[in-house]
Amino acid sequence: MNIVLSNDLNIITAEINSYKQVAGQSLFEIGKRLKHVKENDLAHGQWESWLNKIDLVPQTARKFVQAYEQFGNRAMSSDLPTGKLFEMLSLPESVERSTFIQEPHTVPSTGESKTVDEMTVRELREVKQALKAAEKENAAAEQRARQSEATQQEAARNHMVQQNKLLAQIKALEQNPSRSEEDESHLRELTEENVRLMNAINTLKQEMLERDAATEKRTYDLRKMKESLSKTRAYVEVDMSTALNHFLAVSDQREAVEAAELFWANLNDTLNRMRQQWSAAMKIELEVLGDGKKQTSHSRQTVIIEHDSGA
Repeated sequence: MNIVLSNDLNIITAEINSYKQVAGQSLFEIGKRLKHVKENDLAHGQWESWLNKIDLVPQTARKFVQAYEQFGNRAMSSDLPTGKLFEMLSLPESVERSTFIQEPHTVPSTGESKTVDEMTVRELREVKQALKAAEKENAAAEQRARQSEATQQEAARNHMVQQNKLLAQIKALEQNPSRSEEDESHLRELTEENVRLMNAINTLKQEMLERDAATEKRTYDLRKMKESLSKTRAYVEVDMSTALNHFLAVSDQREAVEAAELFWANLNDTLNRMRQQWSAAMKIELEVLGDGKKQTSHSRQTVIIEHDSGA
């Protein structure tokens, strides 16, 4: 339920001072009220003077507002300390905040796989910097690809211009009924050059088509892989929860226990088989951590597979 904020600056001030004494969700409540005051000019042009009265500097106030905007509607964020929330404010825009908080990440300096809740602020900063570096490299790679495409297109245009000139010269010579032997020799040279240009143009066109097709397929494959993994995890979580609820209702029956034991034995076999296939495809080995997570030996890649050590 959204609470309508007061437009009385004194009331807002009192609420902020009250929330400053409370941990957790108070960060977002303060940010919400700061945003309200700023957007509605409740301080009547005296924004910084008013901030000084509530012992906040503009930079900190801006972080409170950003924290509210980026994380205020996410329940899991309220359990994170202010330092981590402030650190995540400068995550790349392409990073979905809820997903980032929930999923494990590889800490570059240690190779460990941790969630935001498990990381220190320093480790979180490392992960963030690695994400920014990867995004920067991806942007650079995309820029190089665009430049390469532009170069090929320019080369194709230049070849076409040159070919049109050759064709005009060839046509003029062919239409000359009294052309000399020198003209005939020149005509053959122009014709051969035209063939070479045509081959070059066709090669460039084929390369561009192949590049576009490869890019489109890679984009499609990446999207479908993510969709499949996401759906698999979602289906497993839902079906496992449903099965567990039913099992709890009949857990005193031997048949139910035997069915559960058989399921886990078969599931472990399936997971081991799939883990080997993924490991071979990725050319890395997966290590089973004590908490059930699989961490790769490759510092830039982590694969998480649900695992149960018991039958």
